[in-house]
Amino acid sequence: MLTFYRNALAAFLAILVLSALVVYVGVMKSKLNASLFPGRDADLLWAAATEPPSPIGKTQLSVKNDVGTVEYDFFLDSEQLFPYAHYTLAFIDAVQPHRQVDLTKYSSISFKVQCDPKNVLLLVLFSFDDKVTDLANASSRRVSSTAFTCDANWATVTIDLDELDTPHWWLGRYGYDFSDTGYRLDKTMGFAWVNSLQSPLNTPSHVKLTDVKLLGNEPRYIYVSAGLSFGLWIVFCVWLFRRYVSVLTIDIREKVKQDQPLMAYKKLSIEPQKDKEKSAVLRFMATEYANPELSLEMAAAALGVNRTKINDILKEELGLTFSTYLNKLRLTEAARLLSENEEANVSEIAYSVGYNNVSYFNKLFKTEYGCVPKTFKVLYPVKDSE
Repeated sequence: MLTFYRNALAAFLAILVLSALVVYVGVMKSKLNASLFPGRDADLLWAAATEPPSPIGKTQLSVKNDVGTVEYDFFLDSEQLFPYAHYTLAFIDAVQPHRQVDLTKYSSISFKVQCDPKNVLLLVLFSFDDKVTDLANASSRRVSSTAFTCDANWATVTIDLDELDTPHWWLGRYGYDFSDTGYRLDKTMGFAWVNSLQSPLNTPSHVKLTDVKLLGNEPRYIYVSAGLSFGLWIVFCVWLFRRYVSVLTIDIREKVKQDQPLMAYKKLSIEPQKDKEKSAVLRFMATEYANPELSLEMAAAALGVNRTKINDILKEELGLTFSTYLNKLRLTEAARLLSENEEANVSEIAYSVGYNNVSYFNKLFKTEYGCVPKTFKVLYPVKDSE
């Protein structure tokens, strides 16, 4: 059984590592990461646009770089009521300049940003509105946004795509209730970085953007990996149980085979002894073992041999003490009775071999054979003992 336990431990550790690897792969596969810039996902083609395309008064925006990092300068004219400037990534395809992209599998957009001077900008999501949007009129796209702060230090900003707000000015312009703030992620038309009402006026502002990506999770990969891992453990448990039963059965058969010479009465083999005391002790034990009152004192009195001598004889002949040998005789006979009688009652057998306490008998039997009597009957049936 020791070899079985070692193999079982090794198999357990192997399954543990394998299932952890499966779950890890599932978790990693479930993490969606689509790069918009500087890398470009082939399914998310876009073209850059700026607002205003040409200066309006003093309000203007000019792109300085778009390789590795998008860099642009803008200036807001305080003479205008709501000066407006932004840099846009508008989704396109090979055929049309406007494309509606389904981003429902993504949960957030992440980017690195740097501003000089400190600024409060808006991340805007443009989407197609079934009632309002005219593809030929960019201003009719639905606007949903949230604000973020940036300064001269690079910072990573992550924005949840489900928590954007449609501003009241847009809702009011197109006759929507202010409570109607829903937008269509499955009809996304692009993203923009826009000045806010807190952006500095009459001040040259510089913005840098990079590492723009969409993030999300595809839970089916986690479910599949969890299912595979669970399946591995089920297979392992079934294999372990079957292997345990097989090894235990072999172990029991070996144990019974080894104990055959200890069978009581005719099944007990006692070699002729020159020493009458030895012969008397062994024969007395073989015939009286089923007596529940049998003890070392009783044997000493019946044989006329002192207790120490009896123990010395048993240790010399069998390497066992009186009580150990007595239990060995009783349990060996109990095993024989269990294997030879399908209808054997455990309690009756316990009493027949000298045990008045069935629980104690079960405990000793399990220690001796590695299983309780009922299991022994299953693993070592009558036909195996013939």
